[in-house]
Amino acid sequence: MKLIKTLSFLALATTLNVGCGGGGGGSAASPNGIYTGNITGGVGGLVNGEEKGIIYNNRMMVFSSVNDIRQMFESQLGISGTSLSGNIIYYPDSSLPTSSSLTLAGTFTPDTSATINFTDATGSEPADGTMNLVSNPTSFNRGSDLSTIAFSWQGTHGLFNNSSSFSVSSTGDITGGSAFDCTYTGTILPADTSINVYNVTLITGSNCDNNLSETLPTNKTYTGFAWTEGTNDEILNFTVSDGTQSRSIVLTKN
Repeated sequence: MKLIKTLSFLALATTLNVGCGGGGGGSAASPNGIYTGNITGGVGGLVNGEEKGIIYNNRMMVFSSVNDIRQMFESQLGISGTSLSGNIIYYPDSSLPTSSSLTLAGTFTPDTSATINFTDATGSEPADGTMNLVSNPTSFNRGSDLSTIAFSWQGTHGLFNNSSSFSVSSTGDITGGSAFDCTYTGTILPADTSINVYNVTLITGSNCDNNLSETLPTNKTYTGFAWTEGTNDEILNFTVSDGTQSRSIVLTKN
């Protein structure tokens, strides 16, 4: 009798375990990653080339890294299985405030690639196009740490080759500015120390809208991401926006 009760209990426990998913059950596919690639079509008279991008927590930011950073694309993605949807905010140049809204539809293969088609129903710039993005899981999974980025950094951006430089402290505080006397403060902190993603907040100070070459308005807050590249993490990709203007820079250690 005792044996029968024991077997009955085990059978019931097994049934309950299967019904509850066995304590496991895989997680949903995720497009999170660091990407490089190209854009076909789109972007009117501006220059595509050497696109860099990141997708993290459903936010996508992709920018061109040639000619001192031109256009940037940003979206809050809808994800269903391996399909992507949403609207893209298109910033034509990181020194100019104009932007427009595009519709996107795409697919992704986790840790491999993403293909994103974008259209502009108004017929204005940019024309319809496609982002062909390749994921770099080795870079994404290399981890993040403040000691990696607590240095002085410098880079150029925008149509006017504007130069920006700033320092990151050991606690992730940003201080710096541009060649046209726009001052910056903010923070850059690991989003998750197991991946190569930093959350960025950039706050503009004085003299940020008094020159055609520096059009980020004074006293505004921008958010975005940063990630490192290079054998010794000597390159810092930095992209932020506030929904109407953006700033993307490829920085190197001073």
